[in-house]
Order: sequence, then structure tokens, then C-alpha cells
Amino acid sequence: RRIFFHETSGRGNLNFRQCCAIESVAKHNPGRPVQLLISGDRLDDSTGPWMDILKEHYANVAVFSVDNDNYFSGSPLQSWYEKGEWRDSQFRTAHLSDYIRLVSLYRHGGLYMDLDYVVLKPLDEKLLHNVLLVEGADGKQLNNGVMHFEPGHRLIKELIRYLAAEYDPEDYYLHGPTALTNVYIRLCSNGTGRIKRKSSVCPDVSLLSYKHFCPIGPPFWHLYFEEASRQSLSMINSSYGVHLWNFLSSNEPIRMGTRQLYAILAAENCP
Repeated sequence: RRIFFHETSGRGNLNFRQCCAIESVAKHNPGRPVQLLISGDRLDDSTGPWMDILKEHYANVAVFSVDNDNYFSGSPLQSWYEKGEWRDSQFRTAHLSDYIRLVSLYRHGGLYMDLDYVVLKPLDEKLLHNVLLVEGADGKQLNNGVMHFEPGHRLIKELIRYLAAEYDPEDYYLHGPTALTNVYIRLCSNGTGRIKRKSSVCPDVSLLSYKHFCPIGPPFWHLYFEEASRQSLSMINSSYGVHLWNFLSSNEPIRMGTRQLYAILAAENCP
């Protein structure tokens, strides 16, 4: 039942968007454990005001310091981690994030979420069970930013095998949605080579429409940082959450107290 996040930069702190992601989940799901796993040295209360906010207002939030050496030890990705090619990659933080979330899902299960989402309402546990998200309207790629699996699920095992063998330190995209899509098609497409919303060979995996968490796709990420319109509000009206596409939008300013769409969502969901 847990909902969990990984922060892998080693900073030991969160920015506003990351804090909003966690708070929005905790606010709308008070009966579920929400866990933040931070790679780096042991945390203390001096790491920033976000810790005080989470502790004071959300009893369901727990923050853990993760020693990566120990975390990967004994896992199917121990050899990948110890080989250390990822350490020299310009994408090392993103690659570590792509891999460490799989260790968590493999060992303990739960609902994993990236830290650039805002959750807008309670998450349906029955719907979001052993589930993957279709990333866009064309249905050609899966998203690894929101996924739920039971511990030891066969799709996660196969994805781990694939990534352990196919690591490329120079490729930013391979180890995330691309790898997940390739593995799903290989296991579940009945030889069609396409993503199938319902698969007889994978009845233990559900696929959800992009509208649930990615109602505004990457080409239109700027809408979150512009004045809210009837159109943009209607696009997210029925969604469980929204994806800010941080790799595209990280430098955009947040203007709290204005009609900026993200500012409105933050005021409502991470007050």
C-alpha cells in the first residue's frame, strides 16, 4: 500500500516542486504510508524547512536515508552498481534513479512516483495495482514515472535483467520509458510488436491511459507555467495527478499567488 519516492542527487534536501509532490500525495492519501528515500549521508533536522513541514502536518510521511552501497548489495543489480560505469555518466543521477526504483519495487513493492508530479485527489488502490501508465495519446510508449507492482513481480524481474545487460552510460532515455516499453512489448504483445491495452499473456499487468497522470503531454508542458485557461483546466479535470516534465521545465519560475496553472495546483494540493 505504500507510495514511495527516491531522491538520488545526494543533496539531502528538496526543492519546492519535490516537496509539493510529496505533500500532495500525503494530503490526499492520509491512510497510506508515504516514504521518501534519499540517497546520501544520514539526515538530521537541519536539512531544511521541508522536513519540519512534513513532520508537523503529515503523520503518514516517513523520510529515510539510503546508503546506496548497502541498498544494492544482494540485489539483482548489485553487479551493475559495483561495476560503476554509471558514476562517470553525465546522466548518473537520472540513471541511478531509474535503477534504484526497480530495486525498491523488486524487494518491497508499492506505488513508485517521480518527484515532478502533483497529485490532485485520492489514489484508487484497486485501479493502481500492478499497473503501468501509457505516456501519450499515440500509445507508443510507457512511462516509468508512476508504476505499482507487488514485490518480485515478473515484469520487474525481466526489466532488471534487461537493464543489467543493456546499460549505456551515454544514453539518457534507454533506461527509463524506452526499456520499460521494450520489455513490456516482448513479454505482453503476443508477437505483435505493439503495446496492447489488454494482454492475455500478461493478465497480471494493467495499463492506464495517459489522462490519469500525464494529461498535458511534453509538447505542451509550458501550459503549467502560464495563466490557467478554461482549456488547460479542462485537460486535467479528471486526472489523478499531473506531470510537470521537469527535464523540460525545471528553469521555469513559480509565481505563487497568481493565476499560473502550477501555482493554482500547488495552492490547492500542497498548501
